Amino acid sequence: MKRLFITLIALFSLTTAQAQWLDALKKVATEAIDKATDGKLTQLAVIGTWSYSAPAVKFESDNALSNIGGSAVSATLGDKLEKAFTKVGISSGFCSITFNEDGTYTMPVKGREVKGTYTYNSEDHSLTLKVGQSGKVEVKGYAYISGTNLQVVFPINKLTDFMVAIGSNIKSLSSITKLIEQYENIYLGFEFAK
Repeated sequence: MKRLFITLIALFSLTTAQAQWLDALKKVATEAIDKATDGKLTQLAVIGTWSYSAPAVKFESDNALSNIGGSAVSATLGDKLEKAFTKVGISSGFCSITFNEDGTYTMPVKGREVKGTYTYNSEDHSLTLKVGQSGKVEVKGYAYISGTNLQVVFPINKLTDFMVAIGSNIKSLSSITKLIEQYENIYLGFEFAK
């Protein structure tokens, strides 16, 4: 019985490790293909309906010490963003975004459907969202396919602009800025899955 238990634990550990390896390989493969196609993979793959799964955090810094602690900062920011997003109705299972081939998108948030248009530039991965029929509010972010997920991220001030544009002013985002002052470029946003 003891051997069976140890064997089951070993198999479970192996399966978990294999799943993590497979996920990591998918991410590396999609990034390599996207780079080889000059961003065309993301341009084609972004079309469709994506369900919100978690906050997305990307950052760059010349400070090597900041990069060492980057994963801890990323986790902390992710937790804070998750709480802020939940307050405005963006949570797993309750929010999605649909990018259509004709350059339009829809995003139901808290019982309200946000509509607008988008453009994607494959050269730099920039994704420009125009909110509403008039398109007066324009927010530039970036879109990346990572494995089977889509990350849509914005510079922190643009994320706040986007949230205000869809009708939700998130005051708790201001507390995040204190944490990220040491980083030259920080991008926050949404991770979606199909």
